[in-house]
Amino acid sequence: MQPARVVARLAFAYAELDARIRWRSHQTPTFDAQLAAGPFTTLVAFLPQSFAAELAASVAALPALAEHFRYPPAQLHMTVRNLDGADLASLPVLLNGLQPISLCAGGLGFTRETLLLRLLTVNSTLRCLRMRLDGLPGMRHGRLALHDLAFANVLRFNGPIASELRRSVGRRPDALAGREIELDELTLIRTDKVGSPAHSEVLGRYSLGAV
Repeated sequence: MQPARVVARLAFAYAELDARIRWRSHQTPTFDAQLAAGPFTTLVAFLPQSFAAELAASVAALPALAEHFRYPPAQLHMTVRNLDGADLASLPVLLNGLQPISLCAGGLGFTRETLLLRLLTVNSTLRCLRMRLDGLPGMRHGRLALHDLAFANVLRFNGPIASELRRSVGRRPDALAGREIELDELTLIRTDKVGSPAHSEVLGRYSLGAV
């Protein structure tokens, strides 16, 4: 297994262990979509429409979702990096020459505040991109070990996480696991915590792999 994937799997496992410990100690997450924090300036890659629709449908079939926020298909995305405070003047040049980001779906997993789709890197574009972003003036550097870590939040928790939901995620086969997707467009957006259209402003779109 590639070292990057080993690191990613360990990071996901740690996040899920932390979540279960906190839930057992009654640290209940809360979230109100009408009061989502922000705005944040963020570089994201929206999931392909057909894949996002399949993912949203898969999540909708899980039990005990009523109190939680489900991301609509059009809002499902992978965050490349938060860019708050960075000087973005050189961003278009920085993105030149990068190939599309290739990822492989690794199944659903928990953090203390979200249910997410784990995404494993297939090529080195995401790591290269994040390393370039580290060079932007005013940028807060990410941890090098996590430059390959990728995921898409699909559910944001509001209240207790029912045992039926936890068991269902753990035991059901994930039809999307192993599916490869290619992300060939990045969107620079000023938005809230869930990318709701009412609170979002697109600042730029950039194609990857363009000649």
